[in-house]
Amino acid sequence: MSRAGFTNPWLLLPLVGLAAGIALAVQRARVPARADWQAAAEALRADLQPGDGVTWTPYWAGEARLVLHDLPAFHLPDPAEADLARYDRVWLMGAFGVDADDLPADQVASVDRRTFGRVTLDRVQVAGEKVYADLRADLEAVRVSRVRGAKTEACDFWDGIGWHCTVRRSPDDTRRCLATPIAQQLRRDPRPGRRLIEPNPWARHCGLDAWINVSRDVRVIGEAPRRCVWYHPRAGETVRLEWPVDAPKAERLVVDYGFTDPVTVARNTPSKVQPATLTARRGDAALGARVIEAAPGWHRWTAPLTGAGPVVLELTTTDHRDAHLCIDATLRGPR
Repeated sequence: MSRAGFTNPWLLLPLVGLAAGIALAVQRARVPARADWQAAAEALRADLQPGDGVTWTPYWAGEARLVLHDLPAFHLPDPAEADLARYDRVWLMGAFGVDADDLPADQVASVDRRTFGRVTLDRVQVAGEKVYADLRADLEAVRVSRVRGAKTEACDFWDGIGWHCTVRRSPDDTRRCLATPIAQQLRRDPRPGRRLIEPNPWARHCGLDAWINVSRDVRVIGEAPRRCVWYHPRAGETVRLEWPVDAPKAERLVVDYGFTDPVTVARNTPSKVQPATLTARRGDAALGARVIEAAPGWHRWTAPLTGAGPVVLELTTTDHRDAHLCIDATLRGPR
């Protein structure tokens, strides 16, 4: 190669450094200050109404969480897959070029946008379907039972977050035990690793079965925390929920479900989780059935809502090892 066609690579270093400096400056110019997040949060507080939802985007912009501790905030890992049906209005704090324009168009009726430094604050009027009944919110009114052959056992002890089928002490003694501060209960736990799996890890110290219950829970499934109902199947029996609902405008049952830690956390041995079967009916009307495979992440099943009376959900499995299931069931219809 002639010297005329040769470029000394060392001569390019200043250009590379200049380009990197420009890129860094551009990125820094897009980063919100904490005061920007705080100003947006204070502005929405002034107009916040009961039933509003609050969230932020992009999800990795974790500094936004510092201003959300006293607000009805929910997680939004991906705006394009948002489910806003629980709310009439949603406040969305956005940054880095992500805002309400990235939400599903069929869920957005209108957007009122304000800007606070490098943060946008969108007040979104929600369109599309609406949640008229929420299993997790209604759980205290739900009747829970276990069916084994011809025997039906009522799970009628409420511990504050869920229903238990097995109570080894008197109800009063159990309630006194549960009233013990959580930190004190956990210090007695000889198997701290179980806290990651059980929905109520200190319940066993109070004579309750930590596995045989239906409880409100929060689980990291699909890489984000989500509220759900712990619905642990048991081999050889049916776990039955009778959910009394008064939602005349509801037209369909929506069940979001996912297996928890043992399926989603990598480990050296294969998961033992076997499929579970969830069936739904209302009165004499069968709403459908879904075979729940042991697959990571959240999945959705929908069924037309017919019949009258309580919605009955029944869960069965042939093998309950590692089958830690959480569900988020709602009844939905037009606004």
